[in-house]
Amino acid sequence: MRPLQELVEYSSSLHGHLCAGQILGVRMAMVGCREIDIEEPRGCKKLIVYVEIDRCATDAIQAVTGCSLGKRTLKFLDYGKMAATFINLQTGKAIRIVAKDESRSQIPAYVNGCSNQHEAEKSAYLIMPEEVLFDIQPAKIQIPAEDMPGLRGERSVCTQCGEGINFRREVQINGQIFCIPCARGSYPTQSRKQRLAASHPKVLLVVGGKKSGKTTLIEKLIPELCGRGYRIGTVKHHHSSSPLDVDRAGKDSWRHRKAGARFVALVSPTEVATFQNTDEATPLEEVIGSLRDVDLVLVEGFRAESKPRIQIRGGLTQNASSYAKDKYLLALVSPENPNGEVPCFRPDEIRPLADLIEERMLSGSSSTLTFHPINDKHSPR
Repeated sequence: MRPLQELVEYSSSLHGHLCAGQILGVRMAMVGCREIDIEEPRGCKKLIVYVEIDRCATDAIQAVTGCSLGKRTLKFLDYGKMAATFINLQTGKAIRIVAKDESRSQIPAYVNGCSNQHEAEKSAYLIMPEEVLFDIQPAKIQIPAEDMPGLRGERSVCTQCGEGINFRREVQINGQIFCIPCARGSYPTQSRKQRLAASHPKVLLVVGGKKSGKTTLIEKLIPELCGRGYRIGTVKHHHSSSPLDVDRAGKDSWRHRKAGARFVALVSPTEVATFQNTDEATPLEEVIGSLRDVDLVLVEGFRAESKPRIQIRGGLTQNASSYAKDKYLLALVSPENPNGEVPCFRPDEIRPLADLIEERMLSGSSSTLTFHPINDKHSPR
């Protein structure tokens, strides 16, 4: 191991200043590594250190040992004690070192003539004998499997906040899983259900006649909006009362449904597909309410819904001025310029149409649609 003075200089350069806590931490780490037979700790994969205070000494211990929270080799126990436990994973040998409070009272016996108490502490801690500075005791430590470096354990989800929990840190209360802060009531936050309700996705209908280009328009809008950082979902209205043909005959999920299951879920590591038989048409709001982690839902069809919409217009078959009476109409998509008061885009003008969607539906919280004359910035022609 490198000399004390060299380690103190290195540690203080990382920490940002030299203080008495830095010197204590460096010496504590040097003693701890020596006592568990680790000659050079940096780069060593058999060392774990538990520190019991979040002060300058902890930075010094990290600098000397190379242990860190990110590598899961430095563990923080919030006990408020100037203490650390050093463990050799290979041999199981462990030592706990505590800085003695009474060592401060002995500083005058080792230094004098210092300008202030802080300088006296730094000078004394460099030369005080270990037995004066520290209480050094063997320890018996059984490290839980979830605290070991390199562990890739199961992940659970908190019932309250909906956030993921790693390394078996969940708490079970009445059969439900909570993260530690939620179990203690420490988070001044909404529940998962409340947050999902508050973050209900915006809905934009894409309507038009059969073969008018609704699917093609949605297909082009999705990558444009996703590229701007928005999470997009889609819903397609199936007009026929015949069964949906989306499951492959002979597959396990198909066999489950064929056997009479009303609800079937197909789950992979990255996808979930569900099939559900219903006695009547499912309302659009119910479908939207089941979506998660989505900012905007593009809905193909559902013309009767009272929601913002894009109307695809195949030609000049309808008086353009009549569209302005539709308070839910966001824009027209048409190969012709209808010369009306509603913003109109050609089918290939995806970027300006996405600009309008972003401004009117995704940038603010207002649900009121205000239309501009046809010659404004949203009307490319």
